[in-house]
Amino acid sequence: MKPDARAQRAQMKQRRRALSHSEIQTASAAVCKRIWQIPALRRAKRVAIYMSVAGEIDCLPIAETAWLRKMRTFAPVLAGKQLIFAPLDRGTRLHTNRYQILEPVYKRAQCVQAKHLDVVIVPLLAFDRNGNRLGMGGGFYDRTFAFTRHRKILRRPLLIGVAYDFQRVSDLHLTARDVPVHAVITEKESYGSY
Repeated sequence: MKPDARAQRAQMKQRRRALSHSEIQTASAAVCKRIWQIPALRRAKRVAIYMSVAGEIDCLPIAETAWLRKMRTFAPVLAGKQLIFAPLDRGTRLHTNRYQILEPVYKRAQCVQAKHLDVVIVPLLAFDRNGNRLGMGGGFYDRTFAFTRHRKILRRPLLIGVAYDFQRVSDLHLTARDVPVHAVITEKESYGSY
């Protein structure tokens, strides 16, 4: 990892940790309202969110709207060095994984692979105007969605990052393995194409 990426990660983690519960909830509600203006999300049948930790935008409001719209909703589960997506609804039992992130308790047959999702809400620590995303450093999303780098026409799944507007940086210097998102939605603005 380049020193600048390490420094950006540390800075963004610190800024997120400094947010109050009220600030997180207010920003999360604004992101949820803005994200449901995306036509591809309103048409989606299978939507994946992430389980929020450490001051991230809370995806529960997004999931609640998806449930009201009768969409199948999923959350990521660690599967080796990649992610699979387990069903998530109001009654889903959850447990913590080795990173202390909540995951649905699931049966393997209920899970779907990334390529079968319509829209995926993706966490990030920083993003730039080109849709580049700086994640936590584990590479799970990059490995899971590597197949999207080779698709020029088909945009499924649509990868949408959600973040605070302060997480936007001028440029990220990433590697060839990093997978960009199609759009990033913050509490103030929508970036990218969808």
